[in-house]
Amino acid sequence: MKKIQDILIDFGLTSNAAKAYTALLKKNPSTGYEISTQTDIPRSAIYNVLNKLVALGFANSVGESPKKYLPLPPSALLEYLSQSHKDKLNNLEDAFKNVEIEDKFTDFWHLHGYRNIMLKMKELINNANKKIIISGWKREFSECKKELMSAKRRGVRCTIFSFTEVDEKLGKIVSYKLDEDELRKIWTPKIIMVVDHSHTLMGSAQSVEQSKAILTQNKAISEIAMNHIILDITLAGQRLGFDSAEYVKDIMRNPAEDLQSLLRS
Repeated sequence: MKKIQDILIDFGLTSNAAKAYTALLKKNPSTGYEISTQTDIPRSAIYNVLNKLVALGFANSVGESPKKYLPLPPSALLEYLSQSHKDKLNNLEDAFKNVEIEDKFTDFWHLHGYRNIMLKMKELINNANKKIIISGWKREFSECKKELMSAKRRGVRCTIFSFTEVDEKLGKIVSYKLDEDELRKIWTPKIIMVVDHSHTLMGSAQSVEQSKAILTQNKAISEIAMNHIILDITLAGQRLGFDSAEYVKDIMRNPAEDLQSLLRS
């Protein structure tokens, strides 16, 4: 029940309201006194809490002496929350249509927190037109699987390098197929992504708020990021015994010119 309470709090309920709702799920109909004894909610506050649940649509009351309370069934609650948030999002979308937003991209955007990094990663994938190049670990590719598959259906070419196992359906994969849990014992997961040779996201991919990344349109940084992935793929080709040229050419902006430049250097 604690997990349910935490999620309900995320949806805007107070801690006491979440406790009262889960208590009603266990035993209903129940009086305020009964809910108070099942939880640590004081009797002086329980009726305010229950009436708030009724007002929000999370519960109903029946009778008068004594008044008893019934929870909205979980299936009905899920439908109610889904529709409620859908309506709010639709209203927000309509409101945004009337706002002129100045979209100025600074040299570097700093992203903080794993969730924010993943959200930006998904946004970049969804906006990709031609090419996506990514170096990351299995968890991040699983997080973005839906977006990567959608990009692939749009005709976007996706080249992926990973030390961990990756779903082969996501694109052209180069992988050492190492166990991610074992790898985490010695390495901190990182993410490098270049989209359409213009947007680059680089940083740590720890599932904690301390994760940090940068997002930039700086061409020099994009070249460094792509060369880093090219090097990893080339070394993987040597160690795993496959020809990496096809993968490398797919990453380069102008394969013929770039290869000649590399040979001259």
